[in-house]
Amino acid sequence: MDGRATLLWALNLLLLVYTGRKAAAITVQSDSSTNYLVGKNITLSITYTSIKTPDVSWAKDGVQVATFIKGFADELDVNKQKIIGNGSLLIYNSTKSDSGNYTVSVSALGEATGTLTFPVQVYDPVTNVLVSQSPATVDESTPAVSLTCSAATGAVTYTWTRNETQLPSNSSYVTLDGGKTLQIKLPNRTFTGNYTCKVSNPVDSASASYVLNVLYSDSLSGGAIAGIVIGSVFGALLLIALIVLVVFCIRKRRKAEKEKKVDLNHKEAIRTVSGTTLSPDDPAFFTMNNIMYRSSSISMGSYIMNNGDNTSDYVRNPSPIPPPSQPKIKKATQV
Repeated sequence: MDGRATLLWALNLLLLVYTGRKAAAITVQSDSSTNYLVGKNITLSITYTSIKTPDVSWAKDGVQVATFIKGFADELDVNKQKIIGNGSLLIYNSTKSDSGNYTVSVSALGEATGTLTFPVQVYDPVTNVLVSQSPATVDESTPAVSLTCSAATGAVTYTWTRNETQLPSNSSYVTLDGGKTLQIKLPNRTFTGNYTCKVSNPVDSASASYVLNVLYSDSLSGGAIAGIVIGSVFGALLLIALIVLVVFCIRKRRKAEKEKKVDLNHKEAIRTVSGTTLSPDDPAFFTMNNIMYRSSSISMGSYIMNNGDNTSDYVRNPSPIPPPSQPKIKKATQV
């Protein structure tokens, strides 16, 4: 069959050379997809512009798989590839081995051959998506935690979300192994949540979720306790110093008030001499006071004044008085 197709192409070429005419090009078009799921039938449909019934030939990765000459189809593998309609190719029950570049060539006598290539890719369905955590237990002292996503078949791309929202773009989240692993650095309680991994390919997808729980303790850490102890000791010392300062100030104030009171009492100690009020600050106070004390007796009783008394009262009244026959008794009252 290959020899017959080659012979026809050679005859067309000879005819063109012989006639010297310029061949019109055949335009081949298609709206077929290039991505397919394993187990599905694949149809590579084509349309072309030709004034005659053309010959159609299909090749996969350069190897011919089917031909369609003058409207008669001939398939190399009847169970897998079949030309249908006007030369389109049908692939039954596709497998991943059917992936490849399929090229169709459309030729007719007196027209230039038109070609079109289909990059066919057959994917497995995405199955058994799982998410695992490492380490198994995470608390706020863990330096990093990794969530790894895996699928039994069909995995091409991996995307992560947290609580059904896109992960924020910051240094806390890092994807590794082409997005398969999500690493969370310095996790704390705010990272607790439901993480979802979506595994997909161009024709299928599946997801799995995992609840990350970052443990934390209400009790204080060693560093926090040490800080509290140091702060408490410092606070206690500060309080003691404050109390000592307050006591010192109170005692100093009381002492000052006491001295002020004593000084005030001293200044208020007045004596009346000849109807004149003198202050202790007045020099005359001490003169008058001395005079008063010299002219008075400490005793509350009476005493006998001799003729030879030289007190100030006697000197002040030097009039000669004959000594009485009886001793005179003079009463003195302390002023």
